[in-house]
Amino acid sequence: MKEKLRVGILGCGEFSINFTELFKSHPYVEKVICADTEIEKAQEFGEKFGIEYYNSLDEMLETDINAVAIFTPRHTHGPLVIQALKAGRHVYSAVPMASEITHCQEIVKLVEETHLTYMMGETCIYYPCSMFCKEKNE
Repeated sequence: MKEKLRVGILGCGEFSINFTELFKSHPYVEKVICADTEIEKAQEFGEKFGIEYYNSLDEMLETDINAVAIFTPRHTHGPLVIQALKAGRHVYSAVPMASEITHCQEIVKLVEETHLTYMMGETCIYYPCSMFCKEKNE
């Protein structure tokens, strides 16, 4: 990998807690920061994990991060993914990708145009039952 990742976690709720230590300990990640529209929540999260915290995606995009992980309410995913891609950041988001077809279409178009990476974090394929079925079909 040419450049290490500097990840901004957007949304400091219960779900993002599961990913923060993973990002922090990954050998290709050199920095992790967080943001939440509830600044007290971002501050508590930042202090818990020893990372910088911000009050919005806009503020995070002013830093040197090169990737954004979105763990916000599902109806916000599409616009936030689009904003991050337009700002030149790679994006990982919780499911769903977006709640409007037009947002999905724009995300696909932006990825094609920018060659940035977008990944939707569907984790059901890693459930034991899914892994079992996959192994049986190989």
